[in-house]
Amino acid sequence: MMSSVQPGSTAPPQPRLHRPFPFFDLEAVAVVAILLGVFQVLMTVPLYYLDSGLPRLYILPLCVGIMFTAAGSFAVACEKSPSKELLKGCAYTNLAGLVGALCALCVYSLCVHSPPTYEPCVGDEYYSYYYSTSCPGELMSNFFQTVSALLLVYDMAALILHALLSFSALKGLKTT
Repeated sequence: MMSSVQPGSTAPPQPRLHRPFPFFDLEAVAVVAILLGVFQVLMTVPLYYLDSGLPRLYILPLCVGIMFTAAGSFAVACEKSPSKELLKGCAYTNLAGLVGALCALCVYSLCVHSPPTYEPCVGDEYYSYYYSTSCPGELMSNFFQTVSALLLVYDMAALILHALLSFSALKGLKTT
């Protein structure tokens, strides 16, 4: 025997992510959060091979990137098929992403303002001729500072996105 919905009864509405603005597309924000997480994960490769002065620095963008990707994935799933469990998972992962982004913001700021120092090249005509007066140590220090600045920019963008997604998820949970 199949159950049928009575014409006079309605099912309770499923909790959804809250839209703070009419033009605010939550799915697009979640996809951008996923992409920022993937970019963070990809930036672990150059950090793994750089001597940064901070041991095991490459683990931070790996963990933060995975967290950003999971939080964005929960937001997309919650937007596609809303349920209270998905909304809770979305709220928890976006709050964790927000905390992770704040921690990473501090570490990346430190890395940008204090790049590693390498031994200077003194009196070597080979390096000054081929590398336009920049020795390899100087180039590696500049490269590290550039990678750190890029991670800092990605992290600040993800911080804003996860704050918006956390607000939307918590407001959606509160209204149910």
